[in-house]
Amino acid sequence: MNNSNQMLRASGILITITMLLMLLVGCNNNSMPTETMNPSIDSSSTPTSTLPQTPSQIPSPTQIGETKTFSDGGLKLEVTNVYEVRTESMNDDGGNPWEYSVFVCYPSASVTVLTADMSDVTITADGKSHANWGVLLASGGRKEIVDNMNSFNVTSDTLGIYNLESSMYVLKLEMYNNDK
Repeated sequence: MNNSNQMLRASGILITITMLLMLLVGCNNNSMPTETMNPSIDSSSTPTSTLPQTPSQIPSPTQIGETKTFSDGGLKLEVTNVYEVRTESMNDDGGNPWEYSVFVCYPSASVTVLTADMSDVTITADGKSHANWGVLLASGGRKEIVDNMNSFNVTSDTLGIYNLESSMYVLKLEMYNNDK
C-alpha cells in the first residue's frame, strides 16, 4: 500500500514536470498539423474554424459572454462567460501534431462538469473509478475532474483541462484582456 502511494506521487510529479516541459518547449510551435484530433465544441454560434472568432464590437463592461459546451470523448463541460473560441496546435513528445480548443473567458467565468468520463471500474486494479481528466493550475497544482464535482471559477491561475494519461491539453482557458 505504501509502495502504491509512492508510485502515485512519483507519477503525479512526472506528469507535472512533463506538462511544464511541454508548455515551455511546445508553446512556440506555430506549424499547422496535417492530421488532427478535434474535440467538439457544441454551440450554435461557434463555427469550427481554426481562426479566432472575434465579436464585431468590444462588449460593454456589463455584457457577459456566451455559455459554451465542450466535449472530448466522454468528457463534457459547460463554460460560462466565454468571449471567444479559437484553436491552437502543438506537437506532442513524439512530434505528432495535436490541436486543442482555447476558450477566452470574461471574469467570473465558471466551468461545470456535465460528464466527468471517469475510468471503467472493471479495468482498474482496485475496482474503483479514477479521474481521466484534470485541471492544470499555473501554481503547479492540479484538480482531478470527477463525478459530482462542484463547478469551479476560471481564474488567472487556471491554465486548462488536460488528459491525465497523455498530459496533453484538450481545452486551454485564458482570461479576457481588454488591453489588446
